[in-house]
Amino acid sequence: MAVNVEQAEQVRHQQREEWSAAAPGWQGRRDDVSRPTVSITERLLAMGGITSGQRVLDLACGNGDPSFAITQRVGSLGYVVGLDITEPMVRGAQAWAKQHGLTNVEYRVVSNELELGVPDASFDAATCRHGLMYMPEPVAALRTLHTALKPTGRVAISTWGPPERCPFFSLAMQIVMRHIELPPPDPGAPGPFALPTPEILTALLEVAGFTNVDVVAFETSVLEAESPAAYWDLLCEVAGPLVPLMASLPTEVRQALRDDAIKTYGALSQDGPVKLGGEYLVAAGIKGHAR
Repeated sequence: MAVNVEQAEQVRHQQREEWSAAAPGWQGRRDDVSRPTVSITERLLAMGGITSGQRVLDLACGNGDPSFAITQRVGSLGYVVGLDITEPMVRGAQAWAKQHGLTNVEYRVVSNELELGVPDASFDAATCRHGLMYMPEPVAALRTLHTALKPTGRVAISTWGPPERCPFFSLAMQIVMRHIELPPPDPGAPGPFALPTPEILTALLEVAGFTNVDVVAFETSVLEAESPAAYWDLLCEVAGPLVPLMASLPTEVRQALRDDAIKTYGALSQDGPVKLGGEYLVAAGIKGHAR
């Protein structure tokens, strides 16, 4: 979708609003949202070729996942810079890093993904975990990462697959739409399923100047909870688009949604623990030509 400056800023404003609303949930439920998706982080780091001593740029760093894992991989001789447009998320990452005494990572708020405020050709690798699909100009965002990388530096990004392969989110939206009327989604607009196929990701990275592009699809658990009620409550705390939506609804509608969710998830799990996942893609490429 081609966007002008005003449209791009509207998209960023919406993302800031949604993820600012979700930030307290991500910080308070850090283990709940991070533990099931460790496999995504591991594959992102592996396909990005991240090793000890490297300087790594993590765009759309959120509350510090996966950059905390990257700090462990690069060690004391390496350094990580995490960037995000959502200030409450960055504050959470900063607080966690300070609490754990991390000295090889810093977090900064940026006004947009096209002005990173870092020197050209200064990073060995760049990552963007589940952030690119929310950006209004994904090719331009990838080009900024390309510029920030050293010659032969690597980029690794991840996105969700198609909604029909991601029941952790699509099932929740089906529940919501049984109770409230939402405008039909624009298939060309940024959102969780805007970049769902290997073909799309390959084309984006190649247009942005990356070579040796490789894209692999995987399955993973995304959210887990001990009961249907706990699962819905967790989702309403951490799912970016869902958090502000739920806050805007009357109490009786929120209760009807919760009752429906408990019944729906209970039928899937026999009222026991709920574990839903989805397909994710990891794409990697090299700046310039591989040696």
